[in-house]
Amino acid sequence: MKLELEATQKALNKFGKDVIIKAATYLKTRRKGYDTGKLFKSLDYDLGVAANSISLKIRMEDYGFAINDGRGKSGGGSGVLFPKILEWVKRKGLRPRNSKGQYEAWRNKAQQQRGIAYVVTRKIHRFGYKGTGFFDDAFAQSYKKLPKKLTQAFALDLENFLNFTIDEINGNNSNTQ
Repeated sequence: MKLELEATQKALNKFGKDVIIKAATYLKTRRKGYDTGKLFKSLDYDLGVAANSISLKIRMEDYGFAINDGRGKSGGGSGVLFPKILEWVKRKGLRPRNSKGQYEAWRNKAQQQRGIAYVVTRKIHRFGYKGTGFFDDAFAQSYKKLPKKLTQAFALDLENFLNFTIDEINGNNSNTQ
């Protein structure tokens, strides 16, 4: 008979759901990093149960870590960022403005969009940007509640295991007499 950790699994499952729900809420309400909804939809978790261990893995798009943690200045780039920024500029419909802050008419739309993307990319490389902490905050808030619940759940699982073991021993002893 191995130790069945049903209550512990249930507590960790609830913890995983809680983290994902809070992270998704923070991602949406903080607005930075919420563009297409791809990151929002990718938030999920896996609860892995093996003979001697339980693991909880959180999944999200790779760029979710950059949104969460931010990015430091890099001084220059490998050219990976520009195409993604250009795609974002086109999707958002960013337009050039004149010195008074008014929108200008497109003269050469593709070239002007590339110019906007270049300026945004250059700013990110020079100064970086601060992360939203959407995942860190969600995890920390949920983690505060976890130790008490997990301890109680593990104690319940251990009690059930001991009761089963005692019943099995008592049952075995009555069969041999």
